[in-house]
Amino acid sequence: MATYYIVENNQQAGPFTFEQLAARGITPETNVWTEGMTNWTPASQVSELQTLFAKPAPQPAPQPAPQPAPQPEPQASADWSSESSYSSESREFRPPLKDWKTESIILTVLSVVCCCCQVLPIAGLPFGILGIVNGNKVKSLEATDYAAAKEASDAAGKWVKIGAIVFAAVTVFSIILSIILRLTGVMDELTRSMM
Repeated sequence: MATYYIVENNQQAGPFTFEQLAARGITPETNVWTEGMTNWTPASQVSELQTLFAKPAPQPAPQPAPQPAPQPEPQASADWSSESSYSSESREFRPPLKDWKTESIILTVLSVVCCCCQVLPIAGLPFGILGIVNGNKVKSLEATDYAAAKEASDAAGKWVKIGAIVFAAVTVFSIILSIILRLTGVMDELTRSMM
């Protein structure tokens, strides 16, 4: 089930389900964001939320209620959540950045395991470590310096991708070399000489 973040009083709130959004009484102009969206968008432009704005049957005009005194706007905090960032200079909401930590850890573990199995793919290890180091910077910088966080995210992604390619290439090379040595009998001679 999709969940949505919304902007209320210049602050991010959420995530909310469709039913929770209906209960909150969001307007067509309320900015929303959900996974898969690149930017914040008015709720009226999100097809899944269109039914929230269907016009009900006319009701008798209610008696005007006394208006409460306006409340001062709360100060925007520097760190709303770990899910997205807000730039006060440009008033632009930005989607969360990928930190690549899971992929970096998998690459590092695979490199170490394959090395322990007498296979060469330890070549992926330094790239996995570089991915972890850059990935750790992403969430800590995202709320305060979005540009630096994006740079760290891009660097982590680059190192993970390079490491995966190197790991795959060295693994294929190791397998081919092992097959060639077996076929030529060199591996058997090495095994016999070691005994």
